[in-house]
Amino acid sequence: MVTKLKPPKGGAVVRMYRIGHGDCFLIAFDGEKPKKPAYVLIDCGYKPGSPCKLATPTEVKKIGQDIIDATGGVVDVAIITHEHQDHVNGLTPTNFPGLKVGKVWFAWTENPDDDIANQLRKKFKDRLLGLIDTHANMLGAGPSPTNYLVAEFLEGELGEEATDYNGLTHLGAAGKDPAKSANKAAMKFLRDCSTDNPEYLYPHDKLRPVPGAASARVFVLGPPRDIDKIDDLDPIGDENFGDDGGHGIGAAAGGAGAVGMKISPFPRRHVLSMERAFDSSTADNFFATRYGIEGVGADDAPDGKSIHDNADWRRLKANEVDAGGLALAMSNATNNASLVLAFELSKGGKVLLFVGDAQAGNWRSWSEGSFTDGTAEVTVKDLLGRTVLYKVGHHGSHNATLNGKASSKQASLAWMAQGQNAAEFVAMITAVEAWAHHKPKPDWNHPLPAIKTALVEKTGGRVLQTDTSLAQAAPVGAGAAGWQSFLGRVTETPLYFDLTIEA
Repeated sequence: MVTKLKPPKGGAVVRMYRIGHGDCFLIAFDGEKPKKPAYVLIDCGYKPGSPCKLATPTEVKKIGQDIIDATGGVVDVAIITHEHQDHVNGLTPTNFPGLKVGKVWFAWTENPDDDIANQLRKKFKDRLLGLIDTHANMLGAGPSPTNYLVAEFLEGELGEEATDYNGLTHLGAAGKDPAKSANKAAMKFLRDCSTDNPEYLYPHDKLRPVPGAASARVFVLGPPRDIDKIDDLDPIGDENFGDDGGHGIGAAAGGAGAVGMKISPFPRRHVLSMERAFDSSTADNFFATRYGIEGVGADDAPDGKSIHDNADWRRLKANEVDAGGLALAMSNATNNASLVLAFELSKGGKVLLFVGDAQAGNWRSWSEGSFTDGTAEVTVKDLLGRTVLYKVGHHGSHNATLNGKASSKQASLAWMAQGQNAAEFVAMITAVEAWAHHKPKPDWNHPLPAIKTALVEKTGGRVLQTDTSLAQAAPVGAGAAGWQSFLGRVTETPLYFDLTIEA
């Protein structure tokens, strides 16, 4: 039985689908016509294998059908935050038969007539073709952690499952264009569901009414119109949520703490500099003896029975390091080009913040501009202060939620939910931890424990996570006072969470 979304007057209902490790949201805003909500669909994708890791496995086809049934098959606005598998691969004709869409919104980075967007596309395509070729060469050398890492990122960029990679590695040789990837096909399907041309949204541009809504408006915060900012990925200093005892920062980016990361995955007390590690003058130096001298030491020792201390296989090959770093950088740049939207329920009212997988450079750019509302200026700090719902960036990854203080000059978690909004603040994390830590894929520490802890404290325990039942949640600190009210605003089924937000 399908449960319709019935937003309160001037309010909204947010349906967070438990699609797996990925994003799919349907928002019903109070409509300008009586009993006709305005429906907004944001992303629909998942990592293959993740839905079956849920306590009650879900199927994307049932989610698509639920969206069709709940909306009557007509969505006022459909939005793709960025072109990654876990945000788009559910968008197919099979999953959404007969879907009709009023407006389709993309980030400006998808605009074919934008010079900066075209520069990004060329840069991205060149990187992608190089990575495909490198991966093809690496397959001949046999399995390795870097092979798995590169395969996982290729899967995200192209939308193909890892089992198809023998085919993917022939893209260059066969002349197949990555522009015809599964991800591209999903985005084309969504465009074709609308009779209007897609709209490309720019940061700090004009305010947009939500089509069909009585009073809801949209403020576009990102991505930045600056390639360097899109390539700016990592938190710096106090923007971090700590090293988490060596269990989070490197792993959070895909198990690539030693490949292309600027931040060590270990506490500083456990870090040994490269200079000290390979100082051969140090007596019985472990690293210098076993890893430090390339080209010295065969795989087998002279006696034929043991392995040489400095066997060549102990070291990563240069092409593996380059490929891993390129894969990570390319994936993170796509994340950092996420469309970031602040939905305001009414003028000066509550805000719902959807950040896609925006990372550090994207976050920092938000406060570089403001909005003109008639004769008034609306700042990003004001918008975040009125935020009562935060869709947590990139499944709770280390560089997709910035730390800070309310007095900081740049946007951070601390800016959100100020004053009376703090008592209502809810965070939604789209993560399936049993899948994120599953081998042989890269070990993704989603959500980063330090960020999850900060969110629980900030919300008073009002955190909804894809793989976690509301029955497992409990109030924290000041959250106890309004806990029953919160529970009364949430409906949980195996397929979704519904959160009602009053005007």
